[in-house]
Amino acid sequence: MKNRIITINDSGTVNVPNKDVRMTICEIADLFGIFYQTAKTNIRAIEKSGIGSGDYSMSGTVEGTKVTPDYYGLEMVTALAFRVKSAKTEAFRSWVIKKAMRQELTAIPIMLTQNAMLN
Repeated sequence: MKNRIITINDSGTVNVPNKDVRMTICEIADLFGIFYQTAKTNIRAIEKSGIGSGDYSMSGTVEGTKVTPDYYGLEMVTALAFRVKSAKTEAFRSWVIKKAMRQELTAIPIMLTQNAMLN
């Protein structure tokens, strides 16, 4: 199964797959242009704090008495982007904020009633 990964090009354009994101620590480190150990340390801190977790359904690695997931989703990538600093994390944070602030027009049906009594 091919991993579904996020990409950021040199101009800062973020491409996120339509399906669930599944990335390894190495892929996340490459995405943000940070060292593998920096990504791993911060991901473990995020997991420990309970903010995010990995995908245990695919595979995991045993480290001592703990089992850690090999794949992480969009939630972890987003949490890590707000925890570390690089040019690509800034581009990703901007993309996340734009998506969160995007206003979509939604039609709200309004029923007009005349002389209606509510009980």
